[in-house]
Amino acid sequence: MSAPEMHPVVLMLGDEAALMDDAVAELRAAAVPGAAAAFNAAVYRAADGVGGALALARTQPMMARYRFVEVRDLEAASAESMEALADYIASPSPSTVFVMRGAKLGNTKAARRLRTAAKDARVLRQFRARDQRPEQLAVARAEAAGCRLETRAARRLVELTGRDTARLRMEVDKLVCAVGGSGAITVQDVEAGCSLVAEAVAWELTDAIVARDSGRAMAACERLLGGGGAQRSTHQLISTIAWQVRDLLALQEALRAGAPPPGRWPRMPASKLRQATDTLRRRPVDPARVTAQLARANHALNRARASDQHVFESLVLAMTRG
Repeated sequence: MSAPEMHPVVLMLGDEAALMDDAVAELRAAAVPGAAAAFNAAVYRAADGVGGALALARTQPMMARYRFVEVRDLEAASAESMEALADYIASPSPSTVFVMRGAKLGNTKAARRLRTAAKDARVLRQFRARDQRPEQLAVARAEAAGCRLETRAARRLVELTGRDTARLRMEVDKLVCAVGGSGAITVQDVEAGCSLVAEAVAWELTDAIVARDSGRAMAACERLLGGGGAQRSTHQLISTIAWQVRDLLALQEALRAGAPPPGRWPRMPASKLRQATDTLRRRPVDPARVTAQLARANHALNRARASDQHVFESLVLAMTRG
């Protein structure tokens, strides 16, 4: 990996926090490598004010070429702080790498001035989910670790993670370890080693329950409780279904209110969001009914004389009957 381009000041904005974390870590490692970080690296929160950060930035580094100063959560900065940061961009310390980062700045006068100052100085870096190409990101991350992620395998990973690049990176790292840190990563490796496969099958079960499709629901049960490497305990599955039902109820409320998809829905694959939206419009979920069914199932699993699998399958059949 090539060394990052060093600037005395950088403004990072966007909703891709994981990629921003990587960029900040790369700059920090280049600016204050090894033991130099102990004396020359500091992190501040914008909500606490930026006076301390700016004062430190203008202090000469200790036994090193650079000092590294990071100001996080820029969206929480006061107007006064944003004005001070804009002034600093115009005249930064050449011996400090000063990083400002946040999700967004807003549209206040001070925020506009700070954004304009960064653009004019060419130190604004955007990290937006809509700009990412997750398949390329997965391939590049695997290559950096010494592996080759096959095209079909990368496509399958993205199908499972959607635009959640943090989850995507985590799964790539796990697959690299699974294949021993070298060689090709295939679709079969993804299916065998990716924890998201089990979650995808669990979503198949939840979707089938909401759609009242007992045949599809029982097929998903067999995949989850039987062989195939995606097994989970029945207690885990109850918890997973409860979590996914909560997501569906949140989406249902957003649809009724005409609001954007909430929570993690924007990061899921577009096909998954479309399918859930269509299902909820055809068959709305009754919160009281499904909550009561899950509670009864959990109680039954804790007290059951019959096998856990029998109790779980009975729950699924009851839920698909409505």
